[in-house]
Amino acid sequence: MEALNYAWLIVALPFVAAGVIAAFGRLMPLKGAEVGLAAIAIAWVVAVMIGYQTFVNGPVEAVEQVFWSAPLGGSVLIEFGQYVDGLTAMMLVLVTTVSFMVQLYSREYMHGEDRFTYFFAMLSLFTFSMLVLVVAPNTLQALVGWELVGVCSYLLIGYYWLEKTNSDAANKAFLTTKFGDIGLVVGIIVLSVGVSAHTDNVFSIRETTELAAAGMLSEPTIVLGCLLIFLGAMAKSGQMPLHVWLPDAMAGPTPVSALIHAATMVTAGVFLIARLYPVFAQSLAVMNTMAIVGTITLFFAGFVAIVQDDIKKVLAYSTISQLGYMVAALGVGGYTAGIFHLFTHGFFKALLFLGSGSLIHAIHSNNMSDMGGMRKFMPVTFWTFVVGSLALAGFPLTAGFFSKDEVLVSAQIWASNGAASGVSSTALTGNLVFWLGLAGAMVTTFYMGRSVFLIFFGTHRGVSAHTPEEVEAEVAAGTLDPQAEMEDLDQAAHDQDAVDDLSQQDVAAGHAGHGSDHDHGSGGHHLPHESGWQILTALVVLAVLSVPVGFLGGFLWDEVGGSTERNFETWTATHLLEEVSYPFLADAHPVDLEELHGGEAEGADADHAGDGAEEGEAAGISTDVTPLAAGADLVLATEAEGGEGEVDNHVLHGAPEFHLNVFVLALGGFLAAIALAWTIYGRSRPMRDPVLHMGGVTTLLENKYYFDDIGYRGVVVPVRDWLAPAASWSSNVILDGIVKNTGGAVKRLADVTYFTIDQKVIDGGINGGAFSAAWISSKLKRLQSGDVQRYAGAMLAGVIVLVVVFAAAR
Repeated sequence: MEALNYAWLIVALPFVAAGVIAAFGRLMPLKGAEVGLAAIAIAWVVAVMIGYQTFVNGPVEAVEQVFWSAPLGGSVLIEFGQYVDGLTAMMLVLVTTVSFMVQLYSREYMHGEDRFTYFFAMLSLFTFSMLVLVVAPNTLQALVGWELVGVCSYLLIGYYWLEKTNSDAANKAFLTTKFGDIGLVVGIIVLSVGVSAHTDNVFSIRETTELAAAGMLSEPTIVLGCLLIFLGAMAKSGQMPLHVWLPDAMAGPTPVSALIHAATMVTAGVFLIARLYPVFAQSLAVMNTMAIVGTITLFFAGFVAIVQDDIKKVLAYSTISQLGYMVAALGVGGYTAGIFHLFTHGFFKALLFLGSGSLIHAIHSNNMSDMGGMRKFMPVTFWTFVVGSLALAGFPLTAGFFSKDEVLVSAQIWASNGAASGVSSTALTGNLVFWLGLAGAMVTTFYMGRSVFLIFFGTHRGVSAHTPEEVEAEVAAGTLDPQAEMEDLDQAAHDQDAVDDLSQQDVAAGHAGHGSDHDHGSGGHHLPHESGWQILTALVVLAVLSVPVGFLGGFLWDEVGGSTERNFETWTATHLLEEVSYPFLADAHPVDLEELHGGEAEGADADHAGDGAEEGEAAGISTDVTPLAAGADLVLATEAEGGEGEVDNHVLHGAPEFHLNVFVLALGGFLAAIALAWTIYGRSRPMRDPVLHMGGVTTLLENKYYFDDIGYRGVVVPVRDWLAPAASWSSNVILDGIVKNTGGAVKRLADVTYFTIDQKVIDGGINGGAFSAAWISSKLKRLQSGDVQRYAGAMLAGVIVLVVVFAAAR
């Protein structure tokens, strides 16, 4: 597995690029963009090589390497290295591909910005941060990447920091995610304490998952640790109610929005759950929590998108909803379905954000009310945006169709499995995800249909709303300069090679107010025109990818030259996932670690040697039950020969199969939703938009379920107006008073100690003794004059005195 050993190069290249751009970018011809593009291009090539090798040979033996370590205390070590398996390979391909397209796109989109070099340095650092998390072999390194992602998002969301709304959005994103990060940190500590009884490598992800699968971690440790880690994932991946930062994050430049929503920040939470999935799978409470939170998010977030006029806000709430699908899938055992939807979503959501940026770049407005008829002016943007919208809505044969249907299939299997094993909460959550997931898909189709029709159909409604016919009419009326307007028409229709030159002038005027992409000004009296080749190249590449990537994990893969043994499921498989089971379902048994490690090399090919019973036997699973695979036929809850349902408790991880009932329901929902959207918006923008006149429902949606108000009034206002002043008063008055008085008392004590005790008592006693000794010695020294006659006289006088004393005494 040579390619897997070089995953570190993918991480190192963006980091080196960020440093070089920051140091020397301003001196380079392209202001540092060439370094960022070259680094991510090389990283992408290596990532594709790793992905291909994983795809062909999967499930591969994970490569775990430690490059640097330091003692933390006792025998515990802090390690920095890489852990590369199928899940890692998938994320490496996704992150580098989207980042490459975003940087190419940004070369044109951000042209003329004052901090162009800074922007590209931060993009490279952002990519590096996510890759550090992706290859992390331990939770401490994952935490480092996690926090770096948060810092980079803060800096890029607040890129236009001179506008207060933008800096507020950056602060909101930072503080909201930091709240979740507290849970993540504590959760990591909880799991490490539980693991410490069995190994010194307490932060190792591999050892943690193996110990959990073997039943060697206590239930309280798993429940508490996983729920706290899930809290961090909720904040990072925009799950309600911690989603409030994500729509406001649209304040950043559109390329940043694409990177955040498609490949970096919001996917971090889902990825971390998937990385620790064998641990999460041990607790029914944890699984149900994920399923319920994800379902609430996927269903309710989509409705808010219906009433939005800002195209980026529509896509932001769409991202929240799709993240809900991923989390809900993981909550109902759909490991493959959840990460497959993460993978496909990355491509078409990046496409949609970059497509919205192309529109904003052309008309200098985010609002769909300023658009209309754009397909006439921007045909490439139109068709690529339509492809992305169809993929997001789950139109047949697009990427979203395969991945979203797999989520629904997983939910259906989970419900049937729960019913068969008598676990009522499992059956309930499975049905909840399935039916609300179907309803959420209809909502997605409706708001994307509404967006496409409002943007690209009807007549243009912007300040430059002039078709050729309207231009002629205004020229005849004498209200328009024909030369200037016809030059714009000619350029838009026939001179795409000159778009870059015009863009530089427009960017200087429009991007000066780029801000949150809301304040682009009017852009003068120019007609909308198609973007330049760099923007269009990114759009076309992502549009092309938004279709075939779905086949990698879809049931049609075998029909287009693939194999059920070599699909996305095999790509992301691990030997542990093949063995791990849900202990709360029937016939649960822990993983035998010795058997797992001893049989990995031999069983690598056997695990996927066949389907059905053969695959079960190869993996060591009893063939008396149907493998619980994502997409396997629903016979789990059917009546067996003895009249009882059969159930398998293994992780939903297997080759997908076609489910006619899911397909019919999903397709019917799609057709109904798109028909409704066409009826309302297809011909022209209605004078009275029905979704904006639904009374209390519209009010509720326009106020985003009042989450922002609740957060502002319940958190921000109390903290700002009560807690912060109270904290300031307690600091300035109480704490400072204590410190000041304590300092004064200590000073007075020091004065007494110094001047009285030290100077007068101690020094006085010592100095007095010294002075007394000097005085006495000065007197006594006179007795030793060296005069012998004086000594003899003194002796005679002494003798006379003694004689007199003795005589008197008698």
